[in-house]
Amino acid sequence: MDTAKKPEEIKLSKSGRIRFTAGFFVCAILWMTGLAIVSAVLLPQHLRDIAGEAASTTIFGYVNAATAIASLVANLLFGNLSDRTRSRFGRRTPWIFGGAILAGVTLFLIGVVDNAWLIGIIYCVCMFGLNMMLAPVIATLSDRVPDDMRATMSAFNSAGTTVGSSLGTLIGAKFIT
Repeated sequence: MDTAKKPEEIKLSKSGRIRFTAGFFVCAILWMTGLAIVSAVLLPQHLRDIAGEAASTTIFGYVNAATAIASLVANLLFGNLSDRTRSRFGRRTPWIFGGAILAGVTLFLIGVVDNAWLIGIIYCVCMFGLNMMLAPVIATLSDRVPDDMRATMSAFNSAGTTVGSSLGTLIGAKFIT
């Protein structure tokens, strides 16, 4: 028996709406800041340091292509798995926390590994962790947010992503020197 509420049955108090709005915004800022620090600034520089100026551009292109494919597969996989998960922590929570840990550890490892191929593999694993976290977060919109608030929540999530991207690039630039 499916106990999920239909979208028209979902009700949120004013404090619930504020909490979800802030949650989507802050979550998006945090994940995008961390990713932008690495992907936009530190990874290209790290590859330049390892492979040289000319080869690093090619390697970076291959790494980005591989991570795009990994992200696509991971998003589909973990969105589906989080829909089917039943645990005492809920359907989404184990995936969100597990993905956050995997993404954080692999982002760190990218900075300490000096092999371009291994960096590419670790970065793909990072995308699996990131999408393990993000697919369930986005699915929370349909689980817990009423229809009339979904566009607002999505807008705050997108705004957080935009702010996080800019913030990550600025913070990452401070680490170059």
